[in-house]
Amino acid sequence: MAEFRDLSRRALAELLAALRRATLDPADLGRVVQDLQIHQIELEMQNRDLREAQQALEESRDLYADLYDFAPVAYATLTREGRITRMNLTAAQLLGVERGHAGYRFLTARLAPGHGRTLLAGLARVLESDQEESLEVTLGRPPQPPRALRLILRRERPRPAAEDPAHCRCALFDVTENRQAQAAVAAQQRFLQAVIDGVADPILVIGTDYRILLMNAAARAAAGASDPDGAGLTCYRATHGRDAPCDSPDHPCPVHQVLAGGTAVTVIHRHQGADGASRWVELVGSPLHGPAGEIIGIIEAAHDITAHLRLTEALREREQQLEHLAQHDPLTGLPNRLLFSDRLQQAIHQAHREHRGVALLFVDLDRFKAINDSLGHPTGDLILRQAAARMRALVRESDTVARLGGDEFTVAIGDLEQTDATGLIAHKLVAAFRQPFLVEDRALYVTASIGISLYPLDGSDVDTLIRNADAAMYRAKDQGRDTFRFYTEDMTTRALAQVSLESALRRALVNGEFVLHYQPLLDLATGRIAGLEALIRWQRPEGGLIGPDEFIPLAESTGLIVPISAWVVRTAATQMKLWRRQGLLAGVAVWINLSNRDMQNRGLAEEIGDIIRAVELEPGALAVEITETWIMANPESASDNIRGLQALGIAVGIDDFGTGYSSLAALKRLAVQELKIDRSFVAGLPADAEGCAIARAILALGQALGLKVVAEGVETQAQADFLEREGCRMAQGYLFSRPLPATEFAAYVRNQSAAHAATTPD
Repeated sequence: MAEFRDLSRRALAELLAALRRATLDPADLGRVVQDLQIHQIELEMQNRDLREAQQALEESRDLYADLYDFAPVAYATLTREGRITRMNLTAAQLLGVERGHAGYRFLTARLAPGHGRTLLAGLARVLESDQEESLEVTLGRPPQPPRALRLILRRERPRPAAEDPAHCRCALFDVTENRQAQAAVAAQQRFLQAVIDGVADPILVIGTDYRILLMNAAARAAAGASDPDGAGLTCYRATHGRDAPCDSPDHPCPVHQVLAGGTAVTVIHRHQGADGASRWVELVGSPLHGPAGEIIGIIEAAHDITAHLRLTEALREREQQLEHLAQHDPLTGLPNRLLFSDRLQQAIHQAHREHRGVALLFVDLDRFKAINDSLGHPTGDLILRQAAARMRALVRESDTVARLGGDEFTVAIGDLEQTDATGLIAHKLVAAFRQPFLVEDRALYVTASIGISLYPLDGSDVDTLIRNADAAMYRAKDQGRDTFRFYTEDMTTRALAQVSLESALRRALVNGEFVLHYQPLLDLATGRIAGLEALIRWQRPEGGLIGPDEFIPLAESTGLIVPISAWVVRTAATQMKLWRRQGLLAGVAVWINLSNRDMQNRGLAEEIGDIIRAVELEPGALAVEITETWIMANPESASDNIRGLQALGIAVGIDDFGTGYSSLAALKRLAVQELKIDRSFVAGLPADAEGCAIARAILALGQALGLKVVAEGVETQAQADFLEREGCRMAQGYLFSRPLPATEFAAYVRNQSAAHAATTPD
């Protein structure tokens, strides 16, 4: 039996009618009826599904139509000729047409003149190549305002069995506002570029990789570039012609500093031109931040400050000139009363802190008024200038020579350990004025009268010291001129005695009045001579033998100590050479004391080396001692001379150790070979507990540093026994021998040698 499912509704009705007419078996008839009823139910269900699908399709079509018509993007379908076959409401509104109006069916008719051809050409390319294309046209013909359109053309997929010609789908975007915004941005960029191009100083925008992102006209001109963005140039290549970032002291890199610190920096670059002239450029680098606040580069502004620096220097020089004129005498260039008072006040403050003295010398030229009146002021001015030069040449650089006015001068001498030396300075000044003044090939004689006041003896302030020095100067004039006087009469007496002593010292050098005495250094364990010290004495014809304490300070203050020291070295070296020939003092050295002035002489080692070579004495036979106070106060200056002496094989020791403030680091660096315990610490041994502690400390220090330690001033056996128990190997003093003349010392050495030979078993 055929399947009922394959029958149509009409065929089924006819079948039912035939069945009613036919005579069927009741059982078959029941099955047929049942199948028909089932099929009817299925048909009704299918019909319902079809209606629902049709309704959904209609709703979907309506939704698509709504979405298409009211989409925010304008859509249209165009033929090859630019005819609009379909468009949504957005497109109609954009084009200003009604969808049903036939007069506006061609899009080319709505475009500005010439843009229709652009559209047609684009449609032809899309339809032929099947590739999407974007083009821009202008909508609107005059007098309608133009609007910029961007069209995206895409070939429409053909429908099955469609015979219609191919169409293009077109999306239309009104980009008028975008173009206006872009034009505004471009105009703003041109304006900003014009602004920075109008700046005379070079401006660069530099990326983190040192490449230039933007530059103004001045920077382009300096770099020889044409593109505003530098065409990929690096900042160091554009500005300095370098192959790497700047890193020299003359060219610090602002990019590196800004990236490292995150803040604006200012650096100075120094450029040297082909002519050798220097040019200075100030670079100010500021961080350039990105959208997230990160640093994406720097903004660098350069400004040539050469002219500014030169102007500043000129102004500074001018200011210094004005200040100099305000504080100095225009005729002589010396400080005037104002500056002199200030410097004297400073000297007083320093002397108060350091417990030292200050001397004020008031100098007045004798009978200067007569020269001025008779020979004229120009001659007097020349004499004043020469007088100023003479005074400046005779005092230290740290001292102040001033002109108060007329023929009155003042000299402030500070940092005085002993005020007695002031008389020697005054004596030199008086002697200097006794020399003739040469004015236009004429010799003129002008002497000077000097008054001296001392701080703190004669006053503690500037005015008092000047007033008292002035009074002392008038006393010098009253007592015959061409001399000096102290404010206190006994100081004058002492000063004149010092002047007399200096003259005698100078004669002593010429006449050979100095002699050397020698004192042995003994090994405490064996009693043998381990060395000797040369000590100077002055054999005055009229005054007997004078010890060094009475004339060495004066020799140091006058500078006579330098030739005296040279005489001591030469004499001691010659004597040691003689004794060595006689078979005496083999293997030991003679120690010589050098003064502070000697150690300030940079050629000291060379001069001593010349003496040793001239005498033909082996260097190890000579050694030198330097006072602890000076060597510790000037370790750097002393180290050069000490190294020079040690290079010659001459040992160096520190005298009077313990009286100063030694630095262990300085002792190690100076590499001295000997420490001599000052006699003040030895005098109370062994009863003086503090002296014992100091002696033990010095001995321990010497042992730790590998230095020889000598105790001087040993006068009792108890002192010697204590020192030997504590580890002291060498000593000198009256217990063993006084300083002896050369002949007596040779006899002492022979006796010592004989005594040791007698006590030594064969």
